[in-house]
Amino acid sequence: MSKAARERSARERLAEERRRQQARQKQVRLLTAVLGAVVVVAVAVVVTVVAMNSDKSGGDGKNLSANFYKGATAPVKVTADGTVVMGKPGVKGPTVDLYEDFQCPICKEFEKASGDTVKQLAAEGKITVNYHILSFVNPEGSPRAAVAGWCAADAGRFLQFHDVAYQNQPDERKALSVDTLKKFGAAAGATGDFAKCVSDQKYASQVKKNNEDGLKTLEAKYGGKAGTPSVLVNGKPLDQNAMFDPNALQKALTGV
Repeated sequence: MSKAARERSARERLAEERRRQQARQKQVRLLTAVLGAVVVVAVAVVVTVVAMNSDKSGGDGKNLSANFYKGATAPVKVTADGTVVMGKPGVKGPTVDLYEDFQCPICKEFEKASGDTVKQLAAEGKITVNYHILSFVNPEGSPRAAVAGWCAADAGRFLQFHDVAYQNQPDERKALSVDTLKKFGAAAGATGDFAKCVSDQKYASQVKKNNEDGLKTLEAKYGGKAGTPSVLVNGKPLDQNAMFDPNALQKALTGV
């Protein structure tokens, strides 16, 4: 397959995934408006069972892949609102806002194609990266996974958890379970209070707010269309042609 054909295929898959994501968002919002806040949990179940026919148990966490990025990485910190910032002090290059969902299959493809490039450019001091973890692709699994990502950041192992989660991502219709997310954290080297943090779903309310805020931001940037993965460079949407091509991505971010 030619490079142009691969890029076209990636764009088509991204467009199709975003259409599916938008359909789910509309369905959830419509049902929520009709049935009211009292039955929001029931709505999520209806969406999961009827629209996605989900297996709620999640994966069993066996035979995990844990192939971490081998290069140097920039310092990583988590801000008060849960954004994970990767970058060296005093970077003059662009700020890259990366919106992902741990259960988004196209996010997995983006990470496989371009994730190492993003990490490398941050390590070289050429960009600062803000990871925004959204939680809507799977109504049950995505919020759990976003909480686990925040817990991993508390444990100083966000990038490792991020890699493990995408390398072992189940079908998007299969909700990631708490037990599986704990195993992801163990494979990523997250210790201390990580397991309890995930069990307690410590950051559930913040994750919900971050998701709502993130979707509003993307809707404003993309003319009402929000989906993952999305990349903003200094606040402007990145051309989708560059997202899945490491060379084009590097050129778009650094000019070289």
